[in-house]
Amino acid sequence: MKSPDAEVLVVGGGPAGAATATVLARAGRDVLLLEKDGFYREKPCGEYYSPGVVDVLRRLGALEAVMAEEHARLDGMRVGTELAGFLLSYPDGGYDLRALGIRRKILDRVLLEHARARGVRVETTRVTGVAVKGGRVIGVRVRGAGEEVLRSRFVVAADGRRSVISRSLGLDLRVRWPRRLGLTTHYAGDYRLGLFGEMHVGEEAYCGLAPVGGGLVSVGLVVALGEKPAGEATERFFERRLAELPGAARALSDAERVGPVRGIGPMARKVGRVAGPGYLLVGDAAGFLDPFTGEGVHRALRGAELAAEAVEGALRRGDDVPVGYERSRWAAFADKERLCKIIQLLLSSPRLFSHIADNLNGRHHSAELMKGVLGDYRPAAETLKPGYIWSLLRP
Repeated sequence: MKSPDAEVLVVGGGPAGAATATVLARAGRDVLLLEKDGFYREKPCGEYYSPGVVDVLRRLGALEAVMAEEHARLDGMRVGTELAGFLLSYPDGGYDLRALGIRRKILDRVLLEHARARGVRVETTRVTGVAVKGGRVIGVRVRGAGEEVLRSRFVVAADGRRSVISRSLGLDLRVRWPRRLGLTTHYAGDYRLGLFGEMHVGEEAYCGLAPVGGGLVSVGLVVALGEKPAGEATERFFERRLAELPGAARALSDAERVGPVRGIGPMARKVGRVAGPGYLLVGDAAGFLDPFTGEGVHRALRGAELAAEAVEGALRRGDDVPVGYERSRWAAFADKERLCKIIQLLLSSPRLFSHIADNLNGRHHSAELMKGVLGDYRPAAETLKPGYIWSLLRP
């Protein structure tokens, strides 16, 4: 029998793939990471990363390298509508809990270089699907002069929302709600944000602003999928809808757009399962809801730690099933995802959202808990209890 080309093949070199590969290589595993051409490019991303992301970067040993790049350390996030808002200020009880703003293409580059430095082999190639034998994934098909198979004991699918691996395994499910379009770009100039990001909620839209260093602010606008008229230029639509969010427009009134508008939609993603014989999914390939709470990169990095643990356990046992991976993801992310769905419902009513913002301003304990959950450093279970929800909704 032909020996495998690697113990583990990781498909995708973004945060989820690079972090999974790093942890496995650090454990002594032979890891080959496959990434397609043009990897170091701008991607639709809010570029605001919670204190929980910073914690995982520290555990990966990559934080120092990230901080050596152009970036912004942020004390929190202002969230609100034109009627009311509240402040998520992360420095908490004397701890240095701050968020991070950094351009996604820089973060991707640093994490992939960090993986290489830990012994991960990186190759540029286009993966076209999985190779299956006897009901088990045994590798991936790649496009070269023809089509060849790279073999492995495990395949980690970290290839994003349009995962080739997930699609070739028939795992993708239709998402009926929420169905939204995300548009991102950068502004430069005299923007009025200070050491905070901002999230502005309006009618059927919201906009996030995050300083990312180098005099730039990342601007992400989310609207209903299908709202953009077919004949309207994307840049024109973006600027028109941004102007309909007065708070965001005021913050950027003395700044100008300095890059193209990039988009992705629908943003939400769902799969039937995240693991099986010889494979598992991580990052956006394993599912994504919506970016309002900024959980995407935290789920990618924390999920990478869980994925590496599951793969390492299977390799030690000589097994081909990553036992416990789905269960560990559920324990780590299910409560936060439920909260995210509640927030998505609230976004449909800026008036109700404003009422909750007022309550958070007047109820310190409720605000501190929400701050920790959205910052990814406190568990979300308490926010789902009826008493907590009533504390936000009551008059």
